[in-house]
Amino acid sequence: MVEKNKILVVDDEPDMVDILRLVLTQAGYQVQPVLSGRDCIDKTSKEDYDLIILDIRMPEMDGWTTLRKLKERKVTDRTKIIILTVEKGPGVEIFGLQDVVADYLTKPFDRERLIKHVRKALA
Repeated sequence: MVEKNKILVVDDEPDMVDILRLVLTQAGYQVQPVLSGRDCIDKTSKEDYDLIILDIRMPEMDGWTTLRKLKERKVTDRTKIIILTVEKGPGVEIFGLQDVVADYLTKPFDRERLIKHVRKALA
């Protein structure tokens, strides 16, 4: 039996989480959703993930803060991360091109494009 890649989806919008879970599960991935940056930090303290898909605009702890905390911790400093955000612009693009994240996508996203980026990040 082939083990499925584990993906943690971090987004404060339950509808977006449901869509991502559906798309990624149908593509053969094991998906665990959380609704906040704090939950992401908690979850990654207890379990390992192959990939994290991280929203930027979230209350309490935004995605940039969550990303910084993930990269500061030995247990998650090498975990692949895809930023999925409504934010567009040079700041996001430059950040996305650095070694800090595997990739970034903007919302709304195309299903096939998302799967392509996930496969690339996990390759």
